[in-house]
Amino acid sequence: MKLVLTQSILVLLLLLIATVTAQNEIPPLLKDVAASKASPDVKPPRGELTLRQALKLALQHNPQLTVYSLEIRTREAAALQAALWPNPELTVDVENFAGSGALSAFKSNETTISVGQLFELAGKRQKRARVASLAVESATYDYRAKQLDVFTRVVMAFNHVLASQQFVELNLDLLTLAQEFKENIVRRVKAGRLSPVELSRADVEVANARISLLRSQKTLTAARLGLASIWGATQASFSKVSGNMENVTAVPRIDRLMNRLTQNPDLARWQVIKKQRLVEQNLARAMRIPDPVINAGWRKLNESGSQAFVAGLSIPLPFFNRNQGAIQETTVRLKQSAWQERFVRLKLQTLLKQKYQTLLAAYESLQSLKNEIIPQARNAFATINDGYQQGKFGFLDVLDARRTLFASREAYLRNLKDYHRTRAQIERLIGQSLANVK
Repeated sequence: MKLVLTQSILVLLLLLIATVTAQNEIPPLLKDVAASKASPDVKPPRGELTLRQALKLALQHNPQLTVYSLEIRTREAAALQAALWPNPELTVDVENFAGSGALSAFKSNETTISVGQLFELAGKRQKRARVASLAVESATYDYRAKQLDVFTRVVMAFNHVLASQQFVELNLDLLTLAQEFKENIVRRVKAGRLSPVELSRADVEVANARISLLRSQKTLTAARLGLASIWGATQASFSKVSGNMENVTAVPRIDRLMNRLTQNPDLARWQVIKKQRLVEQNLARAMRIPDPVINAGWRKLNESGSQAFVAGLSIPLPFFNRNQGAIQETTVRLKQSAWQERFVRLKLQTLLKQKYQTLLAAYESLQSLKNEIIPQARNAFATINDGYQQGKFGFLDVLDARRTLFASREAYLRNLKDYHRTRAQIERLIGQSLANVK
């Protein structure tokens, strides 16, 4: 009973260490997310959907997250198994029976009952348990990385829906403006002030605006379905999403972002894997030492009626197999993990630099469009449209000014979408919100 209790306490301590270590490594971006996951079950809303609701839905119902969560449980079970003692062996030997003469039947048989126990030397069991506990920690990092992936997917898909809603509104404005312009032309044609040809041109513009509106509505439907699919839904039950895409902040310096790459679980996990490879190497070296089996038991001799205790020791002789192949394998894998960490670090640094330039370009474009291009295009359109009413400008002048204005507004929305998508990707890389980077 004492052995069983000691063994259970050891297993619980190993799992507790792995759990505490993993909890201490939660990226800041996921701290609020992890708290959201522990909240009561969230049902898909029927009305407006907020980003926080979308994140909670994804974290509670995303199928991939469930797979990674179950992987942690399987490795915890493997850690439990790795820390167990080997079972003792019961041996029953019956000798000198069913022979001839004095050895016929069971007259002179000898019965031996013994129990043997394998004793693992050089800390094999502890090292094996440590390897398994590090595997639990590694799986926890994988789970954190998948949480960040889901978080980023939700943010990007949510902003895609939000931008698609604004594209629909933009195309509605364009259609309304085209219809109003057409009505104005109809009145002027009836009054004989314009040629009917102008009306045909206006009809074309209304038709094009209607096609653009229809296309944007289909895009919105697809975007809503893409967002809902992240939490496993086959259709979008919400009517719209609510949020503010105008929340654009200045981009921090690249060196401040680089310093936070260590919070990326894709990189942090390699510290755990290197520890695991090192312990595996130590375990392989310990396996060179043979483990003895000690036997102790009781023997009865029928012929004389006497009894005696017996004891024995057996130990493998490491003449051929000294576990040299496994030692070499673990040595190579340890070196391999160091190179893999370097590769992942370089990959993440390069990706961060690329995304940083994309974010800067989107931010600068937004500032230029918002503060210069759109106001100028709006003023030009208002001036030309008023001049058209007075006969100072032609139909094509108004059409060109209107297209320039709406192209600028469309470019602004696209840059907003690019900005938020790239920002979410950078936050995925550094493991925290850009708002917290000073």
